Amino acid sequence: VKDVSLDLRPGETLGLVGESGSGKTTFARLLLGLVPPDEGGTIEFEGKALAPKLENRNDDQVKAMQIVFQNPDSALNRSHSIRHLIGRALKRLAGLKGAALEARLNDLVRSVRLTDRHLAVKPRQLSGGLKQRVAIARAFAGDPRIVVCDEPTSALDVSVQAAILNLLAD
Repeated sequence: VKDVSLDLRPGETLGLVGESGSGKTTFARLLLGLVPPDEGGTIEFEGKALAPKLENRNDDQVKAMQIVFQNPDSALNRSHSIRHLIGRALKRLAGLKGAALEARLNDLVRSVRLTDRHLAVKPRQLSGGLKQRVAIARAFAGDPRIVVCDEPTSALDVSVQAAILNLLAD
């Protein structure tokens, strides 16, 4: 990936297309600080250079960019409940606790068309489509400025793909 520049406005959606191996996922991982750029490479957001690695970015920069991975199984800890996974993101990214956390948790769960009963279950008990809904809810926990979706429907049945895309469009 070389000399990429994007200028997006709030509310805009950008689709990045290319052949397999052309660098789409690498670009996403660079943007989010999951991998550092090559020597001399920089990532800028809102006119400011970002630390190359996620762990060196400040809380506001981390909160501003979230990702929904292609495979929710690799992104969700199978041993924690859905309540814990989304609640932890709300604590870390939005600084919520107590009643405010519970209210936002319930809003997020409803926004991805899950029910209260899903909060007690663990990802291993859910279908691929339901796991992806959890991943989407978690990505939006801190009201990010950018949400990167790395082929969020490719591992799902065709019947579930449209529902997930509709959730993201909302």
